[in-house]
Amino acid sequence: MSIAAPSTVELHRSRDIEEQAGLLSNWHQSYCQISRGTFDGSVTVIEIGGVCILVERMNRVVFQRGYVADTIAVGVPFQLNGHARMCGQTSHTDGLHVFSGDREFELVSPDCYLDCNIELDAQRIESLGSPLARVGLQRIAALLPASPGIMTVDHSLLHRFRARLMALFEIASSAPHLLSDSALCAQHEQSVVLDLAALLEDEISECRPPQNNAARDWSLVAAARDLIESSDTCPLSVAELSAQLGVATRTVYHAFQNALDVKPVDYLRAVRLNRVRHELQNAQSVTDAAVRWGFLHFGRFAHDYHAMFGEQPSQTWRRLHSSGTHDTGIVRGFASGSGPGSSSKREAGPFQ
Repeated sequence: MSIAAPSTVELHRSRDIEEQAGLLSNWHQSYCQISRGTFDGSVTVIEIGGVCILVERMNRVVFQRGYVADTIAVGVPFQLNGHARMCGQTSHTDGLHVFSGDREFELVSPDCYLDCNIELDAQRIESLGSPLARVGLQRIAALLPASPGIMTVDHSLLHRFRARLMALFEIASSAPHLLSDSALCAQHEQSVVLDLAALLEDEISECRPPQNNAARDWSLVAAARDLIESSDTCPLSVAELSAQLGVATRTVYHAFQNALDVKPVDYLRAVRLNRVRHELQNAQSVTDAAVRWGFLHFGRFAHDYHAMFGEQPSQTWRRLHSSGTHDTGIVRGFASGSGPGSSSKREAGPFQ
């Protein structure tokens, strides 16, 4: 019987939304911070043979959009304190998040979010996994829906699966050397694959698009996001967005409130602030980046930026231009991460 390779364990800490999105290396996605406050996130990566377990934690409401390439990817929510939606469906702790499929996923995660994502490397499991792991993989591939969404599964089975994942996480956190044994890793790999197959076999409801008004609202929000992301600019008002979509302003307000529980004006402001934060990596000045994304009232901009990200825009600019790179706080073996370096470089402009 083939034996899985010993596991590897890494902890990545992040204080920037773009860094957080980049920590999931196989996921082609974008994150947009919606709720205000300093961002704090982390991703713990546990690789066991052809199974990769990603425990993601975030403390802000985040609009996630993307796709997973060349792998099977599902998520088991550990903590969802607040409003959460996936592809227009209400997320809940008895719901299995299906991220892989034939189209992009969209997830609005709450401001207290802890999720355990599971990636299955089909090629590796087929070539190196145990016979039972290969059988389980085939069952999973046959049972997974074609499109991303939420599957409501048996509560007791999901509870046991979540407990197994939590036990693996605790072992990796406190005693990663215990996962260095090849035979033990093969056992855990097989168990995760078979447990996931059992969950899918006992599903209560398959992934399916939201119905009636919820479907229309989500479709309009998705169209708005497509419009915003495909342009080098961003609508400065809900009226402008509504005109570009060809619908009434009131319709846009209802769609965003019903689908995301967010006012469209707050969403547009959050998108523009996130764009400025990204632009500060290469901008000559904070003023240039702010004006580029339609912020002309500099005092209000500085206030909103600080409220959203927990630091002044000038602090972001100096930090990025002093280090040249983001500090991801990559740590092996669950040691504490280091903070970003300080800088004395200053930038002239109205945002000090």
